[in-house]
Amino acid sequence: MRRARWIAGIGLLPGALLAGATATTLAWRGRLPDRLPNQGGVGDRPVETTIPVDTLAALLIGVALAAWIAGLVAFLAAGWLPRTPRHWLRAGIQVAVAAVAGAVLTILLMVLNAALDAATAADVRISWAYFAATMATPAGVAVVSGLVALLLAGRAPAQRPDPRQPTGVAATVATDRPAPAGDGERLLWWESRSLRPVVWAAAALAITGPLLAALLVPFVGVSGWAGLAPTVTAPILLPFTRYRLAIDAREVRLAFGLYRWRLPLTAIASAEEARLDASTWLVRGMLRGATDPTLPLLPGRVLALRLTDGTRRLVTCRDVATAVEAVNTLRARVAAG
Repeated sequence: MRRARWIAGIGLLPGALLAGATATTLAWRGRLPDRLPNQGGVGDRPVETTIPVDTLAALLIGVALAAWIAGLVAFLAAGWLPRTPRHWLRAGIQVAVAAVAGAVLTILLMVLNAALDAATAADVRISWAYFAATMATPAGVAVVSGLVALLLAGRAPAQRPDPRQPTGVAATVATDRPAPAGDGERLLWWESRSLRPVVWAAAALAITGPLLAALLVPFVGVSGWAGLAPTVTAPILLPFTRYRLAIDAREVRLAFGLYRWRLPLTAIASAEEARLDASTWLVRGMLRGATDPTLPLLPGRVLALRLTDGTRRLVTCRDVATAVEAVNTLRARVAAG
């Protein structure tokens, strides 16, 4: 059932949009002039430059097709990820492809509809109201297409425990003096988490570029392709869509995109649970920057590490209680060993 949903979302939905728009364009071709306004032709503005109908159709259909192919490649490449992040990344790709295809193809059909039965490009008159609708309607279609794709993605699957990798504290000692780890014993706690706000930000940038270009190119010419700039920058966010936190008998490690830091257990005096409200998190982020090592990735319940030099470091963590127990237990074992 899940595979059928993915096939429908990443395959059938954008394919149906492309097929429908292409069929409509071919059916209308006999009622269209050879060229359409490229600059001007809106309201009282005279037509300054024109563009061949076939060129415009090829460009916009090509944008939708390219988004579909790129989405399929990224969808398949996401197969190496764990189950939950794989699901959400694929859902984001599916939503982005459906939204881009729906928006771009709607623009094409609305531009062609305005030129039906016109003899020449000069006879194509677009009112400002229709021009505004040409910008607003594709956005609505993008939202609807994206929601359909999201519904087809369904919920994230339940996590399957991996017997080969521990996911919590390997050993917990309740005595006042913790015993040192035995020979060959490995103490490890780790957490891997997908940052959905970053995923959706990357998807939004990827959608915005083709949408802007599709809106601008027919009306301002070649310079309208500059609207693809957000899409070009979207891949920069992909390495930052998840983070990993690991705690072992030597150190606490955090990996976030290209950013890495390690904190030896000998430098930690204690660990405790803390809470960072959203307003404080935003203010600290604006004043100190997102690269501040004391700033957690997300507000809410955080792991607070009090260091031996008197400073404190806050770490984003889903299971704060277990992480606190892990750090304190392992730190005590290091001190006792």
